[in-house]
Amino acid sequence: MGKIRVLPDEVANRIAAGEVVERPASVVKELVENAVDAGGRRIRVRVEGAGKRSVAVEDDGSGMGRDDAVLALERHATSKLTGAEDLERIATLGFRGEALPSIASVSRFRLLTRAEGDPEGTEVRAEGGRLVSVEARGAARGTSVEVADLFFNVPARRKFLKGDATELRNVVETVTQLALAHFRVGFELRSGDRLLLALPPDQSLEERAAEVAGAEAPGGLRWSYGEADGLEFSLAFAAPHEGRGHRKGVRLFVNGRPVQDRLLFRALLEGYRGLLESGRFPVALLWLGLPPDEVDVNVHPAKREVRFRDEGRIFRWVAGHTAQALAGGFRPDAAYRSAPQALPASPVGAEAVARVGEALHGYARRLEGSRGGGGGAAAGYREQWPPRGGAASAQPLFRRFSGLEETGALPSEGRFTGLRYLGAFDATYLLFEDRENRELVLLDQHAAHERVLYEALLEARERGPCRAQPLLLPLTLECSPPERAAWEERREDLAVLGFRTEAFGPSAVAVTETPAGFSPEAARAAVRDLLGPDGEGREGGEAGAPVSRAEALARRAACAAAVKARAALEPSEVAALLGQLEPLRHPTHCPHGRPLLLRLRRRDVEGMFHRG
Repeated sequence: MGKIRVLPDEVANRIAAGEVVERPASVVKELVENAVDAGGRRIRVRVEGAGKRSVAVEDDGSGMGRDDAVLALERHATSKLTGAEDLERIATLGFRGEALPSIASVSRFRLLTRAEGDPEGTEVRAEGGRLVSVEARGAARGTSVEVADLFFNVPARRKFLKGDATELRNVVETVTQLALAHFRVGFELRSGDRLLLALPPDQSLEERAAEVAGAEAPGGLRWSYGEADGLEFSLAFAAPHEGRGHRKGVRLFVNGRPVQDRLLFRALLEGYRGLLESGRFPVALLWLGLPPDEVDVNVHPAKREVRFRDEGRIFRWVAGHTAQALAGGFRPDAAYRSAPQALPASPVGAEAVARVGEALHGYARRLEGSRGGGGGAAAGYREQWPPRGGAASAQPLFRRFSGLEETGALPSEGRFTGLRYLGAFDATYLLFEDRENRELVLLDQHAAHERVLYEALLEARERGPCRAQPLLLPLTLECSPPERAAWEERREDLAVLGFRTEAFGPSAVAVTETPAGFSPEAARAAVRDLLGPDGEGREGGEAGAPVSRAEALARRAACAAAVKARAALEPSEVAALLGQLEPLRHPTHCPHGRPLLLRLRRRDVEGMFHRG
């Protein structure tokens, strides 16, 4: 007997499950894609225990008859392909016939379905890939799939699952992506009894994008559309200065499929060339439509990647249209169709002032109650509203840059003694003259401010909540569903850094306290960035050493909140920045290890001119 043998179907299904089913979000993705392919108009997803305990997906699509329901659990059984030639023009989300048998092989699986016109439905149960029962059942038209105890028979895989908050965030992100790709389909997502997402069917692309991702672009999403030679292009984008320190703000869709494609990503960034700071990424959503025979989706078992027949053409087309859209300068014209505009600002009248004053008093009472009375900072809030003169706009509520509001001269003693401020190059690099040492000094304003805020955050962490400062008005951040799920996961991390937050309705978060030295705008930017993808903890310190999670989060927060390049500073703000650098432990490098200050000696400058 030879050594080589064909594996049993049960083993083959478990091997396939290793590629297709990584976590509860993978199950949700496959089942929702099947529901979309079945023509579902309303898709309901419910998870228990972040999907580890159970996942249920229900649709009102075409459903299946008894024979098809049983056959669907066989490997490579599919209604979406009839021959090899169909692989050249796949127009459905699924086609491999692997998802259901793979899921059923690592769970306790129940499928209930009824096709239109059938007098009764069919219930199929399986456990660990073994068919348990097939029975007739009463059912509405469509299909309902329940997946319980995922990986119950593969404990090694179950151990690799993350905490509930992380797994739930992945589920939310998955449903969000599919909802953006299929804006005509209604989606509902629940975790236990909690409603996380509710989107009606028959929305327009603009309505769906605004509802799902609009919170990620506080300044609003702009739109651009294009069509030529069979290619269709829809781009929703935020202003470049609203970019993020991570890539998750970029969402790509090809023929109704969310994808992670490096070519499209690079093409989109090419369109942004010269508009983004180094290390920042745009908030942009790109829907690309093209004939099915010009794109191969049979690249990866999870179907996240695609391959284009003519990559150069796609790259040029996407990059060119993105650049053209951005060149519109955010001024809508006939060829540049605008998304629904924000309501025009209206003057703040006495009624609005009274409402805000009432809210402030309630907030102050709540703060006093939470701190056992005593008033403290909250006691003064009642006296600060309404502002003198009765107009809310009479006093600035926010400072320009966090911690740079102090006025004064350059430091008279210390590391920066004797510097004379000359000006700024490109509103990014501050120029000083050191007369005593005959040196030209250049300071990177973003890196320097980043260092200041980073050490302030670490100090707040070491000293505890006493270093936090309550806000006169809580900051309200409208969150996309993935951001709100991330907040549930990271609220304790935020508190450690001095950002006290709380839920504000079903889709928003209120920031009530910030670390000392953080302006409200800086706090908003930092918290928003910290609700992005969790990529911290992998980078090294100044010497490449591993950093703690708190330090990594502090870096992200400081980078997001620091004054940006090409933001002109007043001389008084330059003086404040130098004054705040003076007492730091490491005032020479930013938290990422890059130098923030350079000194050019006179002879160095003369050498550049071939003198001396």
